[in-house]
Amino acid sequence: MADLPLTAVQMLQAARAETGIDIDDSAVLPALSKLVESYNVDGQPHEEGALMLQERLLRVLKNRLRMARDFQAHPEIEEQKIDRPIFICGMARTGSTKTQKLLAASGDFNYLTYWKALNPSLISGDRSESPQARIDDADQYTRWFDARSPLTKCGHSFETHEPEEESNILEHSLITPVWYGWAPLDSYLAWLPEVGVKAQFDMLLKALKYLQWQGLADPGKRWILKSPLYSGLEHLLLDIFPDACLLMTHRTPLDTVGSGLRLLECFYQPFTERLPDPVAYVEGLKKSTQAHLDWRATQAADRFLDVPFLPLVRAPERTLRQMYQCAGEPLSDASLGRMLDWDKHNSQNKYGKHVYSLQQFGLSEAGIGRDFAEYIAFNDALEERWR
Repeated sequence: MADLPLTAVQMLQAARAETGIDIDDSAVLPALSKLVESYNVDGQPHEEGALMLQERLLRVLKNRLRMARDFQAHPEIEEQKIDRPIFICGMARTGSTKTQKLLAASGDFNYLTYWKALNPSLISGDRSESPQARIDDADQYTRWFDARSPLTKCGHSFETHEPEEESNILEHSLITPVWYGWAPLDSYLAWLPEVGVKAQFDMLLKALKYLQWQGLADPGKRWILKSPLYSGLEHLLLDIFPDACLLMTHRTPLDTVGSGLRLLECFYQPFTERLPDPVAYVEGLKKSTQAHLDWRATQAADRFLDVPFLPLVRAPERTLRQMYQCAGEPLSDASLGRMLDWDKHNSQNKYGKHVYSLQQFGLSEAGIGRDFAEYIAFNDALEERWR
């Protein structure tokens, strides 16, 4: 077990020194301090893990400084329009990644690749600079991660040039539960409700405008985005993106809970020997699920599209047509062909089977059935309607 070598204050100083940008980013210090303390105490990283968690934090701090530099020099970045983005909002392991990659394969939308999400900021501030250094950094990181946790690919593959969720962008707010994805963060997660997490959505809007301004996205196309953290936070998302289209992916928790815990184990492996707490994981999922159910009960039926897991896997063409209709987008034969071709060449177990069970985490189907009874009934009825 090892602490991160630098304190939060020292990380801010190092980020300024390494970028050569003397901008005051100390407003982020309370969140950064909580995060560093929680990783040290709750995450209990091993020696290499402590160094790599620190590297992730430093990368974020440097990206923040570079972004602040460029927004100061180019206030016109704020004028970029993020028009009617499409958000895939589903809890982890509900098919949201497949939905995102299918839609990205169409060629009709902007999407984040892993390297853009990990390194959204220009290094020099010059829009003509080559992005190769940012790409190489992402490549190096994914190779390191794959070597330390090879089974992660069975559940979620990080690929430098492939579509990726915006969780890495949300990390740049430093006020987001995304950081829990790399090691336990009990005290940090307990602190988050005190400050709220709206800042992560503000950061997302800012980053999308910034990437578009860099020429890394087509302003004439809509963004397709996704994160498993949006369930239960839809109202905050819509505060920032009021014209968004929401696609809600669904799957029974009898399958998603064990799958999510196993993937979290894989995510932790490069950083710590600690394992996720199944009881805390289920409790957090129960809260977000109930928050989602409460929110949707206040919404018009056409405010979003519910996408059940089994039809998505077994009959993607029908599902894709429904999604395009919901988004108000024309679906060409060429776009449909590209998506179905992607589906043909990217089977569910392309990198090996993601093996898990509830029992390996001390959980049972009866317990999950009780904890998520309302949502399971909703999901079963949804799948029945799609048959």
